[in-house]
Amino acid sequence: MNLEDSIKNIINNNKLVKINDNIYLSKYQIEILDKYQINYNVSSVSEILFEIDEVLECIDAPDLEEVANSLQEFEYYNNTNK
Repeated sequence: MNLEDSIKNIINNNKLVKINDNIYLSKYQIEILDKYQINYNVSSVSEILFEIDEVLECIDAPDLEEVANSLQEFEYYNNTNK
């Protein structure tokens, strides 16, 4: 894969998909959540994080931990009064 294709792939994986009025996920995040059969069509990011925590209690999944960290960061910056 050449550099241009790599850049296009990175951009494509980071495009946000609107799940509902409260949740936007990147294609990469959706791919990882699907991999672990985690439902992301819920009403809040907190619900997704709860399901991720349940899975992470049973298995070691660095890619899922990365998604959880990015969702926690999103939740903090979008829902914390500053």
